[in-house]
Order: sequence, then C-alpha cells, then structure tokens
Amino acid sequence: MGVHVVGMGEVGRRLAGALERAGATIVPVTRQQGWDTLAGAGGPVLVCVREEALTGVLPRLGEVDPSRLVFVQNGWVRPLLAALPGCTRGLIWFTSKGEFFQVLRPSPFAGPLAPALTALLNEGGIPCTTLDSAAFAAADVEKMAFNCVVGLPLAVRGVSLGEYLASWPDEARAVFHEAATVLGRAVGVEPQPQWWDAFCASAEPLSWVRVSAAKALDLRNGAVVREARRLSLTAPVNERLLAAVS
Repeated sequence: MGVHVVGMGEVGRRLAGALERAGATIVPVTRQQGWDTLAGAGGPVLVCVREEALTGVLPRLGEVDPSRLVFVQNGWVRPLLAALPGCTRGLIWFTSKGEFFQVLRPSPFAGPLAPALTALLNEGGIPCTTLDSAAFAAADVEKMAFNCVVGLPLAVRGVSLGEYLASWPDEARAVFHEAATVLGRAVGVEPQPQWWDAFCASAEPLSWVRVSAAKALDLRNGAVVREARRLSLTAPVNERLLAAVS
C-alpha cells in the first residue's frame, strides 16, 4: 500500500514509521513538497498536522477524494470535517517527544480505511483498534476531556500534570466532566463514570509533562465553552481557565 503522510511531525513520523515497518510505501508531504502528487495518486492520505493547522491544509486537499483522507487529530475538528463525508478519522493515544515514545491506550480509527490502516499499524508496532461511528463519537468525547485537562490548566498553574492532579484535583475533575458533558450532548453520547478512572490511569505515565503555553485552545477548551453556549449549558471552570490566558 502506498500512503501519503501530510505532516511529518511527531505523530506523522511515528505513524509513517509503523506503516513502513508493515510494508507500506510512504510518500511524505511537507510544507514545501509532495502536494503535487496527491490528486493523481491512489491510496490513503494521512493528514497528521496539528488540529490548529487544519484550516490552512483543508483547501490544499480539495482535489483529493474524501474517501482517501484519514484525519488524525485529537481536537474538536468535527465541524471542520463536516463537508468531507466518507473520510476516516483517528485519535492518537500515544505520546511522542523526540526519542521518548509511550503508548497510553490503543489508538481508535473509524471510517472506510480504518480496518486496513489499523491492521498495518498494529503490525508496525503501534496498537490501534477499529470502531464504528457511534463508538468513535464516544472515544472522541473522552479524548477531548483528557486533552482539556492535559494542556490549558497546566499552563495556567505553571505545574506538571502530576503536580496539578495532586494540588488541584477538584478543578481537574471539573474540567474533565464539563468537557465530557457538553461535548457528549453535542454528539448524543452519554459520558461514562469509568472515564475519569481511565483518565487517571492514562495520565500516570505523563506526570512529568509540563505545558509552557497552551495550544489549539479554540479546538479544545474553547470548543467546550463554545458548544456549552450553543446548547444552553455551562462550563464555568473551562471558561475561567480560558479567561486566565486570554
């Protein structure tokens, strides 16, 4: 299988490496090169840019059949992808920083290309799973709740994740549950009680993580606040933390 990988940052290079180990041929697409090969080629196109870069990248994918596109972003990108029915999505449940690599859970994928991709990624050493659209919606909400804690609050408090969870446990839990409740309502998903315990287990290997400046807020905590207003709900803790960095 030939696979174009758009964005060769930490996520892109890790996925590309796993696919290559499983026998796929990788065509890197960077800011400067590879775009001219997309439209005429076949095979999947993995879009691995950060979520905040999607608005700039999507117009450059206009000539690519949506059924070939695989978007691998953890933020609330559903509104951005609404015009691309038939695309495949993935959520990343590993941490990669230089030589450091830690799998937290199997990364879920959903869509027409999910079975083939997850088979290759598993063979290449990155645990993945295929979900149907309903299960993926729940996974999307849960991952958003995770990211809303592991990001903005650390930047506001100036501490590591472990220090934050030890010193501000009630705030952390409120951030998580606000995100799960609001975004769950947005996609018709009922948040599960075990999500918080799963968060704590997944966060433990990342207790050292620090965030000097929160990123992609419009597609993370900002999305929670925006959806809460749209749905006549409230997300006061997320809103207060956003105000602290505005």
